[in-house]
Amino acid sequence: MSTVMAAKTASSNAGDIKAKLEFTKSLNQVSNKIHATGNVDEIMLDVSRDICALFNADRLTIYVVGEDNISLVSKVKTGLNSFKDLKLPIAEQSLAGYAAMHKKLLNIKDVYDEKELAGYSPHLRFLQEVDKRTGYRTKQMLVAPILDASHGDLVGVIQVINNKAGAPFAVLIEEGVQELAQTMAVALRQHLRQRESSIKTKYDYLVADGVLSAAEFELATRTARHTGYRC
Repeated sequence: MSTVMAAKTASSNAGDIKAKLEFTKSLNQVSNKIHATGNVDEIMLDVSRDICALFNADRLTIYVVGEDNISLVSKVKTGLNSFKDLKLPIAEQSLAGYAAMHKKLLNIKDVYDEKELAGYSPHLRFLQEVDKRTGYRTKQMLVAPILDASHGDLVGVIQVINNKAGAPFAVLIEEGVQELAQTMAVALRQHLRQRESSIKTKYDYLVADGVLSAAEFELATRTARHTGYRC
């Protein structure tokens, strides 16, 4: 190898190392923001733009597992002027559903390329309705499951859309998304626990109105379950 070529290689390697260090620093900053906020909705609003900037992406969608545990419900939809939640089944018929079902990362070069999608599954499809309605053209997409680190349970899905560089998302971005998904899993798991604890039965008013004490209500509930009567 010539001296000139060696110098160019060394310079390129130094540039790669610097880029990785800067990326890691930015990733840590976003992760710290998530850890510092207790409210999951605030997290999503505060860091969604930061996540797009970090991954040089145009848009972002974050899903959480629905209350039925068989669907995904959107919590964040950057770039879409709609307050209506997107709801998808956890199944192979969509990119987010596939990532959730198989707990597997997808890095798609062009979501309209049916041959590329068939490489994952013959059932995999990109839902083009939103693009048709908005005039937006989705192309690259990086989709990763958000998994509970302790048990591996599915908590949600993060979907990074369209690399502003116009190229497939790099391996470094894949690793960053997976690392960020681990951080988000903690916040989303807390959100799901709060949601579960806030679910009330149709008889809770009896305790609230003083008709029954909490202990009496619990005893009545256990007795009903034991005798087969469902509240």
